[in-house]
Amino acid sequence: MNDIELQQEIQKVLELMNIHYKEISVHHDSDLHITLVNMRTTQDTELFMENNKSLLRDFSFVIKQVLKKQFHYHKDIIFDVNHTERDFINFTKEKASLALQRVQFFEKPYEFGYLNSYERMLVHSYLKKYKEVITESQGEGSERRLVVKKS
Repeated sequence: MNDIELQQEIQKVLELMNIHYKEISVHHDSDLHITLVNMRTTQDTELFMENNKSLLRDFSFVIKQVLKKQFHYHKDIIFDVNHTERDFINFTKEKASLALQRVQFFEKPYEFGYLNSYERMLVHSYLKKYKEVITESQGEGSERRLVVKKS
């Protein structure tokens, strides 16, 4: 499935749900090997913003299931409204890059403060391409921390 077909399928689902949007675009993040689908908002798609993150998660789940069932499409897709997710991912990648530089310069492990599971996954995914460092999560629950250290 190419980007245009993916975009068209998402548009069909949105139209069936009677949700209006300005534009849908597909972008690929080569660092994390994910596909970002961005929706520019109208009043309808503002439903997916800030207070209704669970609605966006639910919508993402429905779209992913449709794509799997009809097209056997299994890529990692992240839905983004007005590039908020893209900005968050880029910010998290910047934090991971800074941790990498600190480990390389000081030759000591770097421990992040609290990161939720999604942020930890992004950092792990981003840094796995650097063979000179390893990442691991330590601790349990709210005390779980991500550590970057030399391999």
